[in-house]
Amino acid sequence: MHKFENYVLHTAIQKLLIALVVISGLTYCISAHAQDISLTELQTRALVLNKQGKYLEAVKVAEEALKITEEEFGSDNTKTASSRSILGLIHFSQGKYSDAEPHYLKALKINTDALGEDSPDVAIDLDNLALLYQAQGRYSDSISLYKEALKVKKKALDPYDPSTATTMNNLAALYFSQGLHKEAEPYFEQALTILEKNPGTDPDKMTTSLNILALVYQAQGKYAKTEPLLMRALSLSENANGQYNTAYATSLNNLAGLYKLQRKYSKSEQLYKRSLEIRRKVLGTNHPDVATSLSNLATLYYTQGKLRKAEQLYKLALEIQERTLEPGHQDIATLLNNLVTLYTAQGRHSMAKHYHARLQSTWDIALQSGSNTTPDKQETTKSVNTCKGHVYSSKFSRYFHRPDCQELKSSPDDIIDFQIRKHAVRDGAIPCSTCKP
Repeated sequence: MHKFENYVLHTAIQKLLIALVVISGLTYCISAHAQDISLTELQTRALVLNKQGKYLEAVKVAEEALKITEEEFGSDNTKTASSRSILGLIHFSQGKYSDAEPHYLKALKINTDALGEDSPDVAIDLDNLALLYQAQGRYSDSISLYKEALKVKKKALDPYDPSTATTMNNLAALYFSQGLHKEAEPYFEQALTILEKNPGTDPDKMTTSLNILALVYQAQGKYAKTEPLLMRALSLSENANGQYNTAYATSLNNLAGLYKLQRKYSKSEQLYKRSLEIRRKVLGTNHPDVATSLSNLATLYYTQGKLRKAEQLYKLALEIQERTLEPGHQDIATLLNNLVTLYTAQGRHSMAKHYHARLQSTWDIALQSGSNTTPDKQETTKSVNTCKGHVYSSKFSRYFHRPDCQELKSSPDDIIDFQIRKHAVRDGAIPCSTCKP
């Protein structure tokens, strides 16, 4: 899964943690079962334990809350649906997708039967299930659920309700992650409009939406639309929190990327360095975002033919990622691939071979760790045909292509080069339906 999509999913899950605590509004006590602890407090405790990484304890408390609601109110009560949603969320946040799904489905059925199809609570259940399917790679199912949730929200809520913007952002992010930029654009635009209509919108949320929409425009080559959004994001972030914050650094990083695409290399280098400086000061020297800044600056140097500088920064970024990320992480694979490309360009074939072996090992780890949670990837692996030679993908897309495919629309700097088709499949990429690599 691309980092962009991961970011949106992570953000959505965090919002969901808050929403589930508030939504039920349960204020009564059930002392016979909860030892004078209100049900709301019990549910909140489960979520807090989960956030602290105490997964088994969180599940136990959430199951206790579910048992209480079923015994006191019945299995078809909306309060029971709320408890099921919380238990589903805890499983989901731990990657236990098969355990989360039945709770989400039952919560959806309970609320639909009790409240009707146009209830805001039903829309939340649809959002929950859509996020789950998105994480599993069940994209068509996820898209349908997001669209259904939007229909409900447009009927039941104010036209500019922030909750509607959240669903639009999630749906747009899903389209974007598949390289469907035109489909993503209107949803991101509508979401931004909703946030702008709410005077109490958090500046960080506005900054995030501005950056995301800018990336969508950039991916389509709409640079004239991209720059104003990023400049606005910078100004908003600086006015709210000063320059030394992660949101400001992200906007700088994205603006640097735009200037790189426009071959404004001096401007790009200046902004990449400034973003790196801020991230190091705010996050410390061993944070994955620092590695991202180093990698981006290295790619700029590679584009300019400054291969020695690029090599040093790629290696430094790789050291940070291998210390801070799980083995098999896609960002590690991307860096290793960049080093293979760099050494190949220099004619240093022994080094290229060394890092290619490490890249293959990373793909193997990723495939093994994802074997139980990504059925779509397994299905793709089984359907491998015989396409020999290099295939290519974009960092902004899940699809891979033959080198001459018209669907491969991306800047050369954003192209991922897979040595053979099998490696693309291992990394979770999906074969293009047009060129059929």
